[in-house]
Amino acid sequence: MNPVKRFRHMLTNKEVIVAPGVYNCVAAKIAEKVGFPAIYMGGFITSASVYGEPDVGLVTGTEMISHARNITASVNVPVLADADTGYGNAINVRRTVQEYEKAGVAGIHIEDQAQPKKCGNLPGRHVISTDEMVAKIKAAVDARVNEDFVIVARSDAYAEYGMDGLIERGRAYVEAGADVLMLLQGLGPRSVDEMKKIGRAFNVPLLFNMRHYGAIPYMSVPQAVEMGYRLIINAWGSLGAAAYATLEFMKELKEKGTIEGFANRMIPFDDFTDLLGLPEINALESKYRS
Repeated sequence: MNPVKRFRHMLTNKEVIVAPGVYNCVAAKIAEKVGFPAIYMGGFITSASVYGEPDVGLVTGTEMISHARNITASVNVPVLADADTGYGNAINVRRTVQEYEKAGVAGIHIEDQAQPKKCGNLPGRHVISTDEMVAKIKAAVDARVNEDFVIVARSDAYAEYGMDGLIERGRAYVEAGADVLMLLQGLGPRSVDEMKKIGRAFNVPLLFNMRHYGAIPYMSVPQAVEMGYRLIINAWGSLGAAAYATLEFMKELKEKGTIEGFANRMIPFDDFTDLLGLPEINALESKYRS
């Protein structure tokens, strides 16, 4: 079963899918190696790791798709990718969907933020009208070549319209054809009761972004599942962990002039090259050696 069909199959069969965010192909390979059934590529983590920029709408659709293509090619598990606002109107969304499909991802999420968009944890965000977002979702559904390709509708409407407005939009997005809803952003909903209310309000799969920051209460995977969320991502944790480890490494080298104390805190070189597939390359070299 190919990754796109496998991702759809997991959603259809109401499996719990934990998809950690990855920032490059190495992180993707590690996630696959430890056994995650899917992985996630977000806008924040891409903007930060590839360009060293904050997630404020600076990265183009072409750049996001290129990064997604590289990650997808490096693993065999399904990849869910961030498509931001779809990079324009409904017509632009059509091409965005088709290009992400060509890149090999299993699905994308499109949000109802107005341009220029920002990370969901940052203030100052605004949303487009429900009708405009509905048109984008319909365009996305119509544009996909493979019916198994998953369309996730994300709403950032809580800050402007509250819970009632958020749920109203979610229902409109499902009616428009969204396969999954992503309604929890960094600035809200703000309570466990509100999160439970969302979990009870919809029959489609719900996506939860696990985090230790922002207004949304922290929930573990079992807690999120109990509240009705079955697709669970951690958007930037792997990059945060890598950045912390890199900072400690750089400080050690700068302050002490040695990396000896870090030897047992790094993946062994041979294990790392195994992760990258060097044994398979060596086998091919032997096969084709004249």
